[in-house]
Amino acid sequence: MNNATPEASCPGRIRHAVGVLAPPWTSWPLEILRERGPLRACELRDAMPWLNTQSTQQVLLRMQSSGLLVKPDRGCYAPSRLGQHAFPAHRALASWHARHFERNNKEWKRADRAEDALARLRGKGTIEALTVLEQQGPLRPLALREAAGLASGSFHYRTQKLLSDGLVTRLGPDQHSAYTLTPAARQLAPVFAELHDFGRHSQANQPTAEASRARAARQHSPTAPAITGLFSHPPEPQPRVPEYITALSHPSRTR
Repeated sequence: MNNATPEASCPGRIRHAVGVLAPPWTSWPLEILRERGPLRACELRDAMPWLNTQSTQQVLLRMQSSGLLVKPDRGCYAPSRLGQHAFPAHRALASWHARHFERNNKEWKRADRAEDALARLRGKGTIEALTVLEQQGPLRPLALREAAGLASGSFHYRTQKLLSDGLVTRLGPDQHSAYTLTPAARQLAPVFAELHDFGRHSQANQPTAEASRARAARQHSPTAPAITGLFSHPPEPQPRVPEYITALSHPSRTR
């Protein structure tokens, strides 16, 4: 995150952007629509064959409710103005991911890279911990926990996640050793700048999104599947993602 401007390093707005863009499979409909133009729900489902019809509908309804998608013509979905603002963030996320997390020399789709990168940035205290380490340099556990504003249990979970995701490392072998950013985390400035910009548009769009959610709730049948807990406990096993589409998707990444 070298040379990050104070505005681009604003944790609250970046955290908000990650919260909007990081739910599972959000990147895929946006990227498919970017490449192919407006599509019906059945066409989007066919483009994401690892999701069943019910799950696809839940994803699209959630994205419409959050203001990322609109249905401008004959029931076809298209990126909203806010959804279009996600494309530069996806590009920055995918570029960052390609430089630091290439695996097995297999080609990743841009949506795959964006989803995996967002999964690494999602979670309470992640943005704050990265920002503190960028601003203050290496910190021992207690100092980092207090600066990031995390409780003891949350801090242990979050730092283990940051370590496993390749965003922080430790300067020694014992439990009191200081945490510091990895080279990958030090190159997050372009990503944070784009996320900050998206967050600015998303926060400005919140009244519209809230109205959309209210309309969706009124229109949603009481017998239709609930959106809460999406993918946490699917009603039936989900098909595996075909390897020819992407062998490296990470829907089960702990967030």
